[in-house]
Amino acid sequence: MEEHKKQFEESAQKVAELLPEYIKKNKASLGVKFPRGVIRSINELKPRWPYLSDKRARTVACTIQLCDKNRFHLNTWSVGLTCGTMWVWHCTVPVIAVIETLLYEYGVQTNLVAPGVQLKKLIDTLQSKGVLTPALRTELHELREFRNGIHLYLQEKVEMHDGKPKKYNEAVRVLRKVEKALLKHSGC
Repeated sequence: MEEHKKQFEESAQKVAELLPEYIKKNKASLGVKFPRGVIRSINELKPRWPYLSDKRARTVACTIQLCDKNRFHLNTWSVGLTCGTMWVWHCTVPVIAVIETLLYEYGVQTNLVAPGVQLKKLIDTLQSKGVLTPALRTELHELREFRNGIHLYLQEKVEMHDGKPKKYNEAVRVLRKVEKALLKHSGC
């Protein structure tokens, strides 16, 4: 398996080195088709949220499709410095948006929160009403601060864990925890 990884890495690096010059010379899009199976279908994703209306579940599924595309690129390309930090932030924000949407929609539908509530109060209220654990509340606030706190000059490198962007992977893990908590609370 490790030998295949090295072969893929070397082949992809060769293509990556040729692309910038090709793109400069040719104004038309290269038109390479995105790999099938990387982006999950809406129908495959929607059942994850039985407590959402069909319309909301579809919107969340479309955002998860963007996350699928972002995950593919994060696992393919290595981008460093401030650009890499901003790229990881841009890939992580849709995951956090899904979390916020799930919490908000569930909270409003179950009359646990008032419409228009901000994320900080939403997290605290859902924790106080027993939907979220205190530990999950802490993780959600950390992601909220990450979403709100990125600045172009604050960081010079992307935090990595096991060769993968740390904050993106944390957001995905927290999303799974939120989904489980909402399913448990909803009784679905």
